[in-house]
Amino acid sequence: MFDLNRTVELIRGALFDPEATWRSYLPEAGDWQKTAFLITGPLIVLSTVLAYIFGLISSDTSMFGIFRPTIASSLLNLVTAAIAAGVVAFIFSGLAGVFGGKSSFALGLAATSLAFVPGYLGQAVNWLPWIGWLLMLGLFIYSLILLWRIIPIYLEVPDGKRAGHYIVSLLATIIVMFIISTIVGRALYGSALGPGMSGMPDIDSDRGAPSGMFGGVMRQAELMAAAEEDRYSPPGNGRVSEDQVRSFIRVMERATAMQEEKGDRLREIAERAEREENVSISDFTQMMGGMADVAGIQTAEIEVVKSAGGNWAEHQWVRESLRTAWIQKDLNDTVAHNYELYQKYEDQLSRYITR
Repeated sequence: MFDLNRTVELIRGALFDPEATWRSYLPEAGDWQKTAFLITGPLIVLSTVLAYIFGLISSDTSMFGIFRPTIASSLLNLVTAAIAAGVVAFIFSGLAGVFGGKSSFALGLAATSLAFVPGYLGQAVNWLPWIGWLLMLGLFIYSLILLWRIIPIYLEVPDGKRAGHYIVSLLATIIVMFIISTIVGRALYGSALGPGMSGMPDIDSDRGAPSGMFGGVMRQAELMAAAEEDRYSPPGNGRVSEDQVRSFIRVMERATAMQEEKGDRLREIAERAEREENVSISDFTQMMGGMADVAGIQTAEIEVVKSAGGNWAEHQWVRESLRTAWIQKDLNDTVAHNYELYQKYEDQLSRYITR
């Protein structure tokens, strides 16, 4: 199934004429094994071999403090890269189905492999003296742009849901890849791994907490863990108070505004990329750094509730009580009371309760 000439043709086309190459390969993309042998596998092997060769001619460590690759670490990287390619394809294709597109692992593997041809080459040239890391960063950003453009072609995610799919898929990928890189890093270096090693989160020396992108992810995880500890005992009569309704509305409006604000910034960057305008490194750094905050409205809700010292369990109870009232209306006195409150604030509540 491996065809060297076809592989070279696809890699060259993915670099210099991507969209035409994507469309020409699309009829063949339904066979994931073909993609693995023609594109994904050769890219993984090529990037690993080139990284090893360039590592031999470089200094003992990269500018980020990573020891240059050995034969053992290169073999382990081959296995890790293969697992990562499958995980990324699975995440993007699986979530495409959730967002109204095609849930096809084969198409996802083809799309992510073709989009990340520059990224694979970036991994290889990282070891070049002086400019290697800059080339790697630039090629990785270019791959992110290509990934945005190829998704509607291969996975057919609707235009109105592309940003949401892209955000959530990247966030999920970041988390999974962080876990994989941590496991592999410990396997390679054991206790020698320090906080400054690449692939580990940056540590703020004053606070001892991760900063940047992974700091955002960990902050969200901590908020969710704290929210899960919340307990609330509803009043015996089951009636929602007017203060609770107003508090619920404030949380929902702020959470929605947070999501829309960050989502708009991402869409602006993505639309510029789609029009093939310049996208700066800071644009994508901002996008990646904000991933944890725009993954979903529930996470934003938790942040708004907990940052104000609120009770997440109470917030959820208010939501469910109002939704039950909207559905049942006059089932009993409690529901009738809650429905009366719902009607009073219907203009603000309807978008959050009836969807």
